[in-house]
Amino acid sequence: MLRSLFRELAGIGDKVTDPCPSLASFRDRCSVLVIFEGSSDDRPARQEEELLHHEKSMTERDIAVLRIAGGGVFQLFEEPHELNADDIRSDLEGPSDDDFEIVLVGRDGTTKLRSYAPLPATVIIDVVNKLLSSTP
Repeated sequence: MLRSLFRELAGIGDKVTDPCPSLASFRDRCSVLVIFEGSSDDRPARQEEELLHHEKSMTERDIAVLRIAGGGVFQLFEEPHELNADDIRSDLEGPSDDDFEIVLVGRDGTTKLRSYAPLPATVIIDVVNKLLSSTP
């Protein structure tokens, strides 16, 4: 309710708000896989290794991969963008700094997949393929 009141006072009215403003630079350009890296186990390293084995398939489908480690944002396949780890964590309701989670954000900025365990790259690619085939 406070958000609605603020939006009205700010003159935003009923305009649609961005579901993930921290990743707006990727909007309509690519899907974004965010890996929240906890320091307590090897899941982040296993997930990254799996993705690196499928780098070509991921880049062909315009999937950007971001690693959130501590207070930093690192890109797995491309040159880094200026991004704020805390903003991404907040927008995606990510885990604490000690926990692992992956979140796939579609080109529209909405969350398409969330997992607390590493996933095979083929699962992520299949989700993106379905999203791309359903785009008008």
